[in-house]
Amino acid sequence: MANRHGARNTEELIYRAAVELMAARGYHGTTLRDVARAVGLQMSSIYHHFPSKQELLLAVMRRTTRDLRAAVEPPISAAGPVRERLGAGIRAHVLFHADRPLETLVVDSEIRALEGGGREEIVALRDAHDALFREVLETGLQEGVFSFEDPHVATNALMTMCAGVAVWYRPDGRTSPPRIADQFARLYLDGITACPQTTSCSPAAPYPR
Repeated sequence: MANRHGARNTEELIYRAAVELMAARGYHGTTLRDVARAVGLQMSSIYHHFPSKQELLLAVMRRTTRDLRAAVEPPISAAGPVRERLGAGIRAHVLFHADRPLETLVVDSEIRALEGGGREEIVALRDAHDALFREVLETGLQEGVFSFEDPHVATNALMTMCAGVAVWYRPDGRTSPPRIADQFARLYLDGITACPQTTSCSPAAPYPR
């Protein structure tokens, strides 16, 4: 049992070191030797847990993408008005990026470095995550709650907008993650809320926390 715990702890140390290095230097600027040096291990120990740098990148991509989906799916899929569901999904998405900025930065910037079946797996996971938002957007469009031209463009714009949090958010900054998440939800929802051209729209109600 102790050995298994020790192996898991070592694997987690390798994972964390790889995330920090890849976020700072990029995938191609990081070597397994860099990772081994960061955690004080021999190369043979790295290979025992991750046979290649591709496998290490894939582990980061797989865990982060699955965890993001797990954080977003319950609130965005819950029963309720479509606007509230989308607001809840945006808020969960932003909070995840603020809480795990290095991992999400690697996922968003280094998917191009994945190869073969690993790339196909992560692209499929990412597409399934994006589909959660696109389906809600399409529902709101059909109900007349939202107004936009192309659900795919609207989804991509939202994903890009939220992903930027991992780049600029700082824990010691002027605004807390919940407040950032609320502002993102309002900005996006107000931008796509349907409004008759012959009338003046009043500000949409803020997303309830």
